[in-house]
Amino acid sequence: MVCLYRMVSKSRILKCNLLIKKTKKMNQNNFVSGMPQMPQESKESEPKIAKLSVNDFAEKIGIQPDQQGRVTFAPEHDRLAYEYAEKFARDNKAERVIIDGIASPGVIASFLHGMHPAEGYLTYMSKDAEGKMTKGETKVLEPLPQGEGQGPEGFTWVKKETEDYTLVEFNLAGDFKIEDLDKVIPPDVNPAKPVLISGRGPLYLTHTIAAGYRHYKGIPGVGFYQPASKFGPAKTEVGVSHNEELPLGLNFGEPSEIGTAKELHEKRIKEGLSEIKKGKIVSVETNDKIIKFTLDSGETYSLSVREVTKE
Repeated sequence: MVCLYRMVSKSRILKCNLLIKKTKKMNQNNFVSGMPQMPQESKESEPKIAKLSVNDFAEKIGIQPDQQGRVTFAPEHDRLAYEYAEKFARDNKAERVIIDGIASPGVIASFLHGMHPAEGYLTYMSKDAEGKMTKGETKVLEPLPQGEGQGPEGFTWVKKETEDYTLVEFNLAGDFKIEDLDKVIPPDVNPAKPVLISGRGPLYLTHTIAAGYRHYKGIPGVGFYQPASKFGPAKTEVGVSHNEELPLGLNFGEPSEIGTAKELHEKRIKEGLSEIKKGKIVSVETNDKIIKFTLDSGETYSLSVREVTKE
């Protein structure tokens, strides 16, 4: 180390000399038996954390919030959410991603699936001791399904197995406490069929259950079922997919309609490809994994690409 001063006081010179002596002593201590020793780091590096804004995603795909600031997503946005989160986590080299904002269960599940293996966190609102609303963050766990399932006191499971799917419903006796999240273990299921989750509870609970099935023994997909109520008809939407026959955003009414929904999906694909073949393509645009074809008739078709092979 070198200290340079044009005009220095005696005290400054003393400080400089002391610093030089201290530095020399440290350098000597870093040599043992003539071999240089690297100083040990005091602590391990912290994981890279990034915050994914739901509103930023909505703006990216052209959705504007309403007068109350709420954003309404549709099933066709699930695929876009997956690709957005996948790119977001990769570009930010994130090991943990905090999803900040409110969205449909399908979009949130697609975010969490796309950013994997980065750990997912959700924001939530709660009341403090003074009754004031505060914003917190909690990790979405990935509990391994076991037996008939487990949970804290007052938490129950209902499982219904059918030929085409497994319906897993959870019920709460009262308000769910966030400190009980690690006590939630989903019931075991047949991994050859998709799982549909139903129940009313905080988002971090619903998505912890979904995450438990997300990579469970090659399960084809996970969806969310909302029974009919005064707020509207029954709705089911696939938010995690590992099978092209069960695409992200596949939606229908009652769970029993899943077979018909898959058939209609395949029919729409075939009809769309047939229309493209019949027309004359005047332009082709690509955006991430979407290819947009415009025909001479003025009609446009968008194709989602999952794999590209060179022939």
